[in-house]
Amino acid sequence: MPDKLTIVTLEARQFKSLAACLVLTLAISGCATPPRSDSHERADSSPGTASYTEAERLEEVSALLQQAEHSRLMGDQDSILDALLAAARIAEDSELTRQAVAMAWRMSAWSALVEAAELWRADAPQSDDARRLLALGLLNSGRSDEATALLGEWLLDAEDDARQEAPWRELTQLLAAAEDPEVADRVFDAVVQLAQLSPDDAAVLSARSRLNWQLDRPDMALDLALAAAQRSGSREHLVWAAQLSSAFDDYEQALTLYRQARALDPDDVVLGLSEAEALRQLDRIDEALRVLEQLEPTLDVLYSIASYSHLSDRPAEAREAWELMAAWAPIEDVNQHAFMVAWLAEILEMPEQAAAWYSRVRGGPNVDRALLRRAILLADADRIDEARQMLVLARDTEQRDLREQAWLIEAELLREAGRSTDAVGLLGEALREAPSSIPLLYSRAINAIEMDDLELAEQDLRRIIQIDADNAMALNALGYTLTDRTTRHAEAYRLIRRALELSPDEPAILDSMGWVYFRLGRPETALGYLEQALEGEDNPEIAAHLGEVLWSLDQSQRAREVLHAAWERHPEDRHLADTMERLELWP
Repeated sequence: MPDKLTIVTLEARQFKSLAACLVLTLAISGCATPPRSDSHERADSSPGTASYTEAERLEEVSALLQQAEHSRLMGDQDSILDALLAAARIAEDSELTRQAVAMAWRMSAWSALVEAAELWRADAPQSDDARRLLALGLLNSGRSDEATALLGEWLLDAEDDARQEAPWRELTQLLAAAEDPEVADRVFDAVVQLAQLSPDDAAVLSARSRLNWQLDRPDMALDLALAAAQRSGSREHLVWAAQLSSAFDDYEQALTLYRQARALDPDDVVLGLSEAEALRQLDRIDEALRVLEQLEPTLDVLYSIASYSHLSDRPAEAREAWELMAAWAPIEDVNQHAFMVAWLAEILEMPEQAAAWYSRVRGGPNVDRALLRRAILLADADRIDEARQMLVLARDTEQRDLREQAWLIEAELLREAGRSTDAVGLLGEALREAPSSIPLLYSRAINAIEMDDLELAEQDLRRIIQIDADNAMALNALGYTLTDRTTRHAEAYRLIRRALELSPDEPAILDSMGWVYFRLGRPETALGYLEQALEGEDNPEIAAHLGEVLWSLDQSQRAREVLHAAWERHPEDRHLADTMERLELWP
């Protein structure tokens, strides 16, 4: 639904207070919206509704709300909606009407939504939100002809010129919410006819592209967007076609379209940033920087200059842009500005400055993320205890993903410090809150392996596979653990084979397949998998496995070369050290 659509959602606890409020309307005003001045006439003329005195009206509404509260206690959502809608119909109260609309919308009770939205429109004829929801209810309750008439009227009322972009964008958002895509297509065509527009008009082509994109028909959406851009050459149509081209990773086409749009408005900063990003995606960073340097130096432009300069190994230019950002004034949103400056400082490998700026984020949507970043920076500086204290603060958030990240980061800090037992205990606490979290289960399994608790590790990995049977990561981890730590090689092979079917080019899984073949006594077969794995990832554990297999095949010279080369790149890695010591192949 459109972003500006905001409806108060009726919480269960509001029923009693709202009923009491309505009863008190006789004595005081201002709690619920007072009944409209024409309430008696409307009550008399409503089908099947008797004339009410005000006291009778309030008594009936109160009884209906009490009935709704009883239905809530019984868990009967349909009866709650029926009672709420009946109360709204009798009370003619805007708040009750909006609550009925909200509940019908949330339950996808489309016929009820139509009735509630019609009540809302009767109370507020000019409300766009009421009209949107009425159209949605009509679309999904088999009344597409009425929806067409309503939307056509809306489109023609919105602008003198029905080719304007804004009303079409809202119309396609509504149509995309239709439960049946064929209904959305049919109503779209009918509205085009009502607007007396050609199906080949650029505005129609662009709108149809947006509808197809929202209906998950990306190829059709792109073709239509390109046709609209070619037909009109307008900024809006060129930009939409460029955005879809980028979504298809066709950055050359996106670049051409953004440049055509910029030719119409060379000073448009957003278009300049978009052109620069297309160039960056094409690894043409020098050109991207030249575009950025021509733009007005806004905060977004400076951020892009700094990050692109960093990518192109220009530390002086990156630092200069960062300093301009840090000194920027005036600041409209101090918290967002502080987060951007901190994040960029971290990218530019300035941890002290990053930590200082993250500490300035005192509110806004990034406040919890800033705490997480500060904790990571403290951990990187070996201030583990302070980092853990910061992570405890970061977990005090309503954002579930950030709370989970805080648990995971702290567990990883403990594991890296050799405290896997503590990490397992911490993750157990986290899993009581989110028992089906795959990242938390996986982290506990890895820590359990570190502390040789294979029973717990297998339990958690099998739980992940139960939740997601195609989780290649868990299948591989369990298979590798079984073949590396137990003699259950045949079972391990089946798990790893399934993981490899799901992710055939993943180096970690190729390594596991090579290792399980080696443990099954088939080093010749293992060799190819391990060689392919090491080509895909410079991992010391893979090199150790390859060295061991080569040694077992009497290729001692090559084993020595592989292990020594890996040791130069990864000095003091324990897997390499153990293998070279066992095979007596120290450099």
